Amino acid sequence: MNQNIEISIIIPLYNREKSIERLLKKISEQEYDLQKIEVIVSDDKSTDQSLEIAKTYNQYIPNLVILESTKNSGGASVPRNKALEVAQGKWILFIDSDDYITTNALKNAMNIAKNTNDDMICMPYFRDANSNRPISRSAFCYKETKSNLKFENTKLYNTLNVIGKLIKRSIVEDYNIRFPEGIKVREDNWFLMQVYSVLNTITILGYENDYYFYETQDEVALTNSSTPPRDAVKIYVAVYDFILNKTTMSTNRKQDLLTIFLNRYVDMIQRGQYAPMRLFKHSKTTLIKLLRNPFISEKSITFIENLFLGKYDKYQ
Repeated sequence: MNQNIEISIIIPLYNREKSIERLLKKISEQEYDLQKIEVIVSDDKSTDQSLEIAKTYNQYIPNLVILESTKNSGGASVPRNKALEVAQGKWILFIDSDDYITTNALKNAMNIAKNTNDDMICMPYFRDANSNRPISRSAFCYKETKSNLKFENTKLYNTLNVIGKLIKRSIVEDYNIRFPEGIKVREDNWFLMQVYSVLNTITILGYENDYYFYETQDEVALTNSSTPPRDAVKIYVAVYDFILNKTTMSTNRKQDLLTIFLNRYVDMIQRGQYAPMRLFKHSKTTLIKLLRNPFISEKSITFIENLFLGKYDKYQ
């Protein structure tokens, strides 16, 4: 274990020969000490020149780790999980291979990290000139940096993707949080809702500085309509079980988090014929308590009331 590594940058890679060089070049030009950064490129059996291009950067990035798969997994979960197993940094940062960070991003983020006790440092997202990818402005609404924030007092529920967030690796390892390998959409949500649940406090960097740039949209556009209800309920139930069974927070805070995440997932779950009843059977005793939670939305209230009124009973 290299004790000098402060940040492990994890990049899942599959057929991104047109963008991976730009990302690695930006990392090699960071204003932060490169000896304190390890870059883990986890290739998912690319069939273009992506892997070969990444390997050439071992002369520019001193702690470059290349992980090669023998077969394609079809998603980002497996490559990310493999990278987590070998990561050595005190912090982890996920970056998609078609995105990039500005040269000052790590320096600015780590200056904050070293002067707070926060468990996560969130970089605001910006859209590249060639991008049509949607960005949640509400999650990053501060012009100046804000620290010591509780998750439930932010709008970070509107950004449930892992990219651009410095996360203390000890949090992930202490709770053995990993990406799901059985679903192909919203894997980030599964991971990050669990991480959000066990964080103490968070910093959100101010949008007055540029940090993280999106370019293209993911292969699966993460809209409510494109997420199968069966996967949506699987993700919510997994997070539900994690919060209730693997955390030691107060009952009130558990219910706050479950309510916030239900608000985010209610549209996706209720679109299905069978998903609502699967949730109801699994979580009935807790759902009734969420009706009184101060964070609950009108949509979630209506959904829970309809469950108890038997609206979905015919789909059991």
